[in-house]
Amino acid sequence: MFIAYLESSTQSHGPRSRSRHPRHAPRARRGEQARLQAHFREVLLELRSRDVTHLDASQRAARERLIEELAHYARAGRFPRNYVSRERIPIFIDPHGTRCAMAQLIESTGHTALVAEVAARRNFALIRELASNAALLAWLDEFGLTAAEAGRIQPSYCFVTKAEDCFCNQSIDSNNQAVLEGVVVEGTTGGALAVRVDAVHGTTEWKAGDTVTPDGVRDGGPLSLGDSVLVAQNGDYLSAAVLEANQTLEVSCSSEVPALSKETAIAGLLAPDSEKCAAELEKESSVWGESICDDEGCGCVAHDSGSGGPLLVSTVLLWALARRRRRR
Repeated sequence: MFIAYLESSTQSHGPRSRSRHPRHAPRARRGEQARLQAHFREVLLELRSRDVTHLDASQRAARERLIEELAHYARAGRFPRNYVSRERIPIFIDPHGTRCAMAQLIESTGHTALVAEVAARRNFALIRELASNAALLAWLDEFGLTAAEAGRIQPSYCFVTKAEDCFCNQSIDSNNQAVLEGVVVEGTTGGALAVRVDAVHGTTEWKAGDTVTPDGVRDGGPLSLGDSVLVAQNGDYLSAAVLEANQTLEVSCSSEVPALSKETAIAGLLAPDSEKCAAELEKESSVWGESICDDEGCGCVAHDSGSGGPLLVSTVLLWALARRRRRR
């Protein structure tokens, strides 16, 4: 289990400052959470469809209880976070005590000593790296799981698509409701920016002819008068992205990816989750379905950890615009 992006472990114990749009700060985290829940849905289908006639009655009953526990874990959506590395790595128990799926399953059966042992000695190990642990193997046998199934329960660390990494995990949110096509009619990046709406996709109060003021700008560089933009609406928050002269969207990413056509970018932004977003991008180019991992498949490629690296460019909104009352 992992959350792909490094989180600061420093917490303020003073009064919490008020954020104008607090739900947007952990956007990558929410995308990763959606990816994990989609992973568990797939694994649950596999576990339930497996032929287990070779197991005795006790093992089958124990296995079924674990499957139900895993379903509950996935629905709850409380997954551990990575506070130690910018690379995608597994974590058995995070510093806040949040359990990964396998830790949760083992602990639910009363084997707390085994959970504590793994967390103390191999907290960042892949399940396949724990195959020599006699206690773990005994537990798997008792509860009707194979080592391969346990490894499958642990989310993949070697296949994250370019679509997910570069666009979908950072752009998709359950609150996305509309995408506005428009043209910059006032201001530039760094100051108040006004966009005339020319077309509306999705459900929103805005209509063609209205003027909106985006709250932030993402991929595509600085904006200036006359630029064509896509403005994604997420609740009451508007985020603009500049379109190139040929009506494509350039995506900043640590991987080489093609520009997105305007139509595909809109379809991706309106997708209900990152999985469906990725499917939209892959319709346009198979490149978006490629893994970001290295050729040997032994782990995901580490991103630049510098403060100005591609990861930050592609995942952090540039809070450069002064918020001001939107005008119709």
